[in-house]
Amino acid sequence: MKTSNLAAASTGKEFLEILDEQKLTLTFRTYNGMRYAVFPMYFDYSGAAIGWLDSFAQGNMAGHYGRAYNLTGKRECLDISNSLINSFRAPTGLVKSTKYGNFYLHYNFLREHYILNAHLICTLGLQRAYRFTGNPRALLLFRDGVSTFRRMHWKYDSGSWTYYAVSGRYYRPAWPASTAYHRLHVNLSNRVYLATGDRYYRNIALKWNGYLTRRGLSPERI
Repeated sequence: MKTSNLAAASTGKEFLEILDEQKLTLTFRTYNGMRYAVFPMYFDYSGAAIGWLDSFAQGNMAGHYGRAYNLTGKRECLDISNSLINSFRAPTGLVKSTKYGNFYLHYNFLREHYILNAHLICTLGLQRAYRFTGNPRALLLFRDGVSTFRRMHWKYDSGSWTYYAVSGRYYRPAWPASTAYHRLHVNLSNRVYLATGDRYYRNIALKWNGYLTRRGLSPERI
């Protein structure tokens, strides 16, 4: 997760060096003849066995390796990006079917914990992968993620602030977002607007940005 964020903030040689280093933790697997790749998490979190998976990292890194392919033309980068995208079609537990659509899970072992920023970061990473590689599976996954956000965003809205996550079979609020995560929700919603051109998502971003102003905080520049 931290590596994918670091890559997002990097350019040029540093960006490519981060991806070269990250390859060392990549694992390739096969499902029904389909080759896919995962970045297992090598630390214990909430009692999960080491090796759990995170859609945040999978989708985000698929986009980063797609960008690396665009920059370098290296087929290895394209292969990694495509293989990471394939992981969403394999039995990895990254995707949860909900009443609102497919949700991309931050923790594949917490099946009823729906964390908004992870879903949107994954969704936008898949869009970036499609933009740089033209992979049609990435486009379908991106559209799924956007559709779920459209149908579910109100669950994260208290009317005066956003929730970090919703949980359980009834999708009840888990806890309010910190100010930093609320700002992230604003920016991610706006990025969905920029990726789709649909002002529906711009309006979500503007509404949530207004909550900052109501609290006497500076709004995000979106």
